[in-house]
Amino acid sequence: PDQESFTPLIFAYTVKSEEEEYVKGGKANEDTESNVDKVLFENETTSTSAAEELTDKIFTSVQIQSTFPGGSAEWVKFLSRTLNRHLPVENGAPAGRYAVTVSFVVSRDGSVSDVKAENDPGYGTADEAVRVIKKGPKWTPAEQNGYKVIYRHRQAIVFQVTED
Repeated sequence: PDQESFTPLIFAYTVKSEEEEYVKGGKANEDTESNVDKVLFENETTSTSAAEELTDKIFTSVQIQSTFPGGSAEWVKFLSRTLNRHLPVENGAPAGRYAVTVSFVVSRDGSVSDVKAENDPGYGTADEAVRVIKKGPKWTPAEQNGYKVIYRHRQAIVFQVTED
């Protein structure tokens, strides 16, 4: 078979002895015995459904990312209304760009939590970026395989200081 279209199978089988029962696993091959209880496609489980498994995990890569409500235009409006753009100057920052990368979790209902700055260029920029994200509204949740999922979103916020 063509390697690209091949989906490996994972199987579980039970080996019974007089004293104990063992569950063994491995890759399916020609020697697979008749005591195979179930055959599972990779990533499929018996304890939870695929939907439950997708929605309980925090994703860092998804098919459809979480977005600010109203899209990027509304995001820019929100930042311009909420962000204290003068904070770096007030804290003595020289001319330059001060980029803060903020990461946060967007839940399946769009609520934002676990907000943190991944870097701090100084002059109060990291704290201000975190404050703005925490103050914002619910986001549109991310999606994976048609399900809303929990997603760790990364967002850069840039403060630009220019000389007069």
